[in-house]
Amino acid sequence: MPDVKDVCQGPPRLSREDRDKIVSRIHSLLFWVGEVIPQDIVVGDRKVNLRDIVFDYIVRDSHTEEERREAETLARLLDDKIKEMEREIKHGDVTRAKACGLMNEARSLMRAVDELRSTSEKDDQIKYRELMGKVEDAKRWQEFLKEVR
Repeated sequence: MPDVKDVCQGPPRLSREDRDKIVSRIHSLLFWVGEVIPQDIVVGDRKVNLRDIVFDYIVRDSHTEEERREAETLARLLDDKIKEMEREIKHGDVTRAKACGLMNEARSLMRAVDELRSTSEKDDQIKYRELMGKVEDAKRWQEFLKEVR
């Protein structure tokens, strides 16, 4: 069983091992469980109402190509922000409390990325099934026409 010691407990000064453990926690298998998508974040030079954007995107039944591109662009920007946080944890002059705060923020952003990308994947699966249904219909019609002739 992995080390059960909470990485956020201990002296304020971080060792290399502590930093590595905190970063690995960001990418643990169920990283997003219990994490809340932040209401507002700054991406680039803009303040973004992230929670509402993600919620509006995931509750919609279908998305236009432009909406999907925008969601993927936002997901990439969030990925960049997460990598920035990881670099700060690994190499920055941060305390244990600050590193753990960055870890939690990164995990909440990863949840937003996961929601945006998994919804886009569902759209792709629906389109694939619709296309395959049309292909099957066309095959049935061709078989029917062969029988009629």
